[in-house]
Amino acid sequence: MFKALTLYHLPKAVQPEADRLDEQLATLPFTPCGPTQALSLGFVPPRGHAHGPLVEWVNGHALLKLQFEQRLLPGSVLRERVDELARRLEQDSGRKPGAKRRREIKDEAMLDLLPQAFTRQTAMRLWIAPALELLVVDSTSTARLDAALSLLVKAVPGLAPQPLQTAESPAACMRAWLLDGVAPQGFGIGRAAELRSSDVQAATVRYSRHSLEGADVQQHLGEGKQVRKLALNWKDRLDFVINENLQLSGLKVDDGAFEHDDIQGSEQDPFDADALLLTSELSALIPALLDGLGGRVDGLGATTPGISPNPAVALAQGGDDSAPPWA
Repeated sequence: MFKALTLYHLPKAVQPEADRLDEQLATLPFTPCGPTQALSLGFVPPRGHAHGPLVEWVNGHALLKLQFEQRLLPGSVLRERVDELARRLEQDSGRKPGAKRRREIKDEAMLDLLPQAFTRQTAMRLWIAPALELLVVDSTSTARLDAALSLLVKAVPGLAPQPLQTAESPAACMRAWLLDGVAPQGFGIGRAAELRSSDVQAATVRYSRHSLEGADVQQHLGEGKQVRKLALNWKDRLDFVINENLQLSGLKVDDGAFEHDDIQGSEQDPFDADALLLTSELSALIPALLDGLGGRVDGLGATTPGISPNPAVALAQGGDDSAPPWA
């Protein structure tokens, strides 16, 4: 259900009202892109049933789902169209268009081409854990996180997710775990890591499916390389990679971790079983991980960067792989 986790502190004083949340999300439902619309995003039923509720409450946890649709307009196609329009204008006027006019031509070209572009839909899950005071987003992409938070804050006035902070930095803790060969209680060190030097050259070493107990790893750490990513295992039930920003990715559930005889073979919706079991497991993993990082420190007065009044603009200007190819 979740493949990545970005964690935000959601203080009790600013949490959404359970009985109003569905109604608030309904003000920003997903609608497909219009003919000249580059991007559309909105909330959809997390269970996947048409016209279903936009919030699913499972054992005190709220599960939401955000739908994205982008028109796929390759940058090369757009540039060719802009060059073509610019040549026509030069032939008609006898002079090359300046920078300002060329930007206007680019806008015109996009309006011409967007109706012909294919669309792609992707989804993102959000999880609100009131008892843990957490908002969890299933992504590590800056652009998608900004868009998701912007839309959620727009739908739920007063909602104020804050960056989650720990007493010790994840990078420092990961380095100590590798040096000692010991992870916090309940966790085991996996077989993948990324180490990078702090100098201008930023020399990087990546390990994949490789033992991290060797002398070579110790040598790199002794030379001052910092740990940017580290694979961990939680009680032989969940595998994941933690990075220096306290984001989890590559979340993988062990095949035998979620065997429940009372659920298997029943007619219960698999969504309920998956949601209940995964949120229960993560509700134990996350606090244990935060404890391993020196404990949670609530950033009083802190604000989450990147909140935009226009979520579509936040995504389009994100500057990463999730941004539309023409941005």
